[in-house]
Amino acid sequence: MQKETADKKDRIRKEVLEKRNLLSVEAIEEKSSLIAEKLFGLKEYVDAENILIYASMKSEVITDGIIEHSLESGKKVFCPKCTDKNNGLMEFIQIEMLSDLKAGYMGIREPEINESSKIFLGPTEKTLVIIPGVAFDKKGNRIGYRGGYYDRFLSKYNGIMSVALAFTEQIIEVVPSEIHDIPVDMVLNA
Repeated sequence: MQKETADKKDRIRKEVLEKRNLLSVEAIEEKSSLIAEKLFGLKEYVDAENILIYASMKSEVITDGIIEHSLESGKKVFCPKCTDKNNGLMEFIQIEMLSDLKAGYMGIREPEINESSKIFLGPTEKTLVIIPGVAFDKKGNRIGYRGGYYDRFLSKYNGIMSVALAFTEQIIEVVPSEIHDIPVDMVLNA
């Protein structure tokens, strides 16, 4: 059963990524802007003191403007850093500006860790985590990139508010889920 679900997820992942990758640069920019506006209007975003957010790449919803808006709004912004790829672990490191992000694991832009780095350890209240993914359904179930990083993070920080950003091309009827999968609280799409 588990192999069957994993195979189904792989098929969906491939199909949805193909669709997403067909979007033009203009469509990605326009839709990303609409999604950012929806996010900025959310009470959970407005009230958040901590924003945990991925740095977008390729055909993902563009997050650079969201990161800059959050920093300009006086929020503490944390971006993920892969700390243990063998066990699918990451930490969120506080950044002060977009240029704090450098190409890291798999070419993903991430902050560097050094002795002065501020690592997110909580609190979960007034914190919003913005999650990437490949496919989502209306119940918040998601298919990621196959590492399990965000499921592990969300299980560690139970109760943290989570929002996924997606293009309508990434929304499907039902995402098959497994016992370790943790749905997001909300999916914003355009």
